[in-house]
Amino acid sequence: MVHLSDDPRSGEDHTGAAQPSWLGPVLLVVSALLSVGSIVTVMLLLPGGTPTSLDPGAPTMPNWAIVLPPAVGVLLALVLPWRPAPMPAVPVRRSRLLLTTAVMLVLLVAFSLAAGLVPLRGEEYVLGKFVLLLLVPGVLLLLLAPWNPRYGPGNIDPVYLIIAALATAITAGVGEELFFRRWLQTRLEAILGAWAGIGVTSVLFGLMHLGSHGTGEVLVDVARVIAIQGTFGWFLGVLWWRYRNLTLIIGAHLLSNGWGVIAYLMAQS
Repeated sequence: MVHLSDDPRSGEDHTGAAQPSWLGPVLLVVSALLSVGSIVTVMLLLPGGTPTSLDPGAPTMPNWAIVLPPAVGVLLALVLPWRPAPMPAVPVRRSRLLLTTAVMLVLLVAFSLAAGLVPLRGEEYVLGKFVLLLLVPGVLLLLLAPWNPRYGPGNIDPVYLIIAALATAITAGVGEELFFRRWLQTRLEAILGAWAGIGVTSVLFGLMHLGSHGTGEVLVDVARVIAIQGTFGWFLGVLWWRYRNLTLIIGAHLLSNGWGVIAYLMAQS
């Protein structure tokens, strides 16, 4: 179990779970190197830009337009004031903390493999994400650790588009932020330290998208999802660490995913 402390001493380390002192820093360095290396790889192998998704009609975005906004967001989040009472993650029951974290990592791997190997597409992808990343971990945590450029989608029926957007909002905007930030990152912060928890979660968040964004070119695909979704994960992770405001990060995620749909629907009206 993990407790979000109201201790106002924002500069003090509250990651009291016993773990090797080198583990957090090593994983932070590995996460940072993977993120930077992926960005460099994408820029070298895809100098003309990269598609942001495999959806039909998805635009090819310049690499700077993908990487710069999350980087600026991270810097702004770091220079803006802390919330009135910072809430560092503090382990309460180590056995339950390790158990729930391990189960969540297993569920994440299971979903990522299923998405790429089955593969999960369309409704199956949405349902799989809902079950493995929202329903099962939600029930588990409830039982074991309760918490105190312009995009045109083509000739798509607007009603279908709205339904698909709402399904994505629930499973991605809400579900992913619950799973990756509220549940997983907070636990990894308590085990590894704040920055290592943010880094590992962000890389895993990027890799989770391999099943839905992969093209079959393994190196490019891994680099792309870590550079795009992983970088966005760093931004959301820093926001969660600094402000512990779930509504804020869900809103940021929904805005990122939905601005193209909103712009398209407004243009049709």
